[in-house]
Amino acid sequence: MATATSYSLGDRPSERGARESLDNTLRRTAVETTPLFSLLPRGPKATAMFSEWLVDDLSAPQFPGVIDGKPLKYTGGVSGVADDFEDKTTQRARLGNRIQQLERTFAVTPQAQAVSVAGPSDLYGSSKARSLVELKRDIEALIGSDTDISTGTNSSGDTLAGLGTWTDPANTSIYSDATKQKYRAVTNSRFDMTGNSNAMTENDFRNLLQSVYENHGNASSYRLVAGPAVINEISDFTRLNVATTNGHPAYSLTQNVGDGVLRLSVQEYISDWGRVLMIPSLLLGFTSGGVLGTAQRNRAYLIPDDSHLELRYLEDIKSIDLVDPDGGGKRGLVRTMLTLCATAGSKPLGSIV
Repeated sequence: MATATSYSLGDRPSERGARESLDNTLRRTAVETTPLFSLLPRGPKATAMFSEWLVDDLSAPQFPGVIDGKPLKYTGGVSGVADDFEDKTTQRARLGNRIQQLERTFAVTPQAQAVSVAGPSDLYGSSKARSLVELKRDIEALIGSDTDISTGTNSSGDTLAGLGTWTDPANTSIYSDATKQKYRAVTNSRFDMTGNSNAMTENDFRNLLQSVYENHGNASSYRLVAGPAVINEISDFTRLNVATTNGHPAYSLTQNVGDGVLRLSVQEYISDWGRVLMIPSLLLGFTSGGVLGTAQRNRAYLIPDDSHLELRYLEDIKSIDLVDPDGGGKRGLVRTMLTLCATAGSKPLGSIV
């Protein structure tokens, strides 16, 4: 007599009645951490499509001897006539960034909503929740991107300038004239890791910090939001590559491991120019729809704690449920309208690309 076996019943539903074993869970494998979005404070509410602010500078130190009793000339600003009184508003510049709208849409048909499924049983609710997570990732990637400022048209929306543009020492879209360019990032505040064979030495990093200090004038605490390759390079400051054996690098450790604990991860770097907290990220330097690659792994932004870098919202993050006018099913969207503002200009910022 034939015997029923697990092989004859099958391991998936069949005419013999074998049941499937499918967990009632749904786990995401994608990156969901958004350190920039969490780190940057919220500024005042935006009220126009172009959010602007003023920056000012100080003149160079000067200390000539003043002749006692010398009368000072005041001409009221008459052109071509010497005047001993100064206009202290000439160094001011007006900077700004455009509002960009981001949205994610979702829809579920009536039959799909009614069918029993594994994982969250409410397909519409889970679709909305996923869209909100995707929108937060979109914001994070936009903040850390090289997107440049542009005004929208009937065929394309407004775009803001991301941190890659704000920290570019050669930028002329935000810093469009000589007065504004005094407030942009300086050349030595950006290190080109990709152009240096994907390598960065401790001296390179120290020079970057020194350059930011010399232009910002404050040895403050920093956050370095960085891709994996940058984090690895900084961790390598704890060891020296002394030789290559059988094709593998050999290292000489620069620390005492007498306590039996080998610490090669650098979570905080204390320099002459300030304390730097390392924050890893996988969403820097992306283009819209891009994938993780060398450009993203080599990207990092140095953000002083007092840099006045902030997010301003024309419309906060919100979800909108739309009516079902044609019987096709429930649908909705999540949306926000925001911009990134460097209210002290770019001189306090550093970058690695």
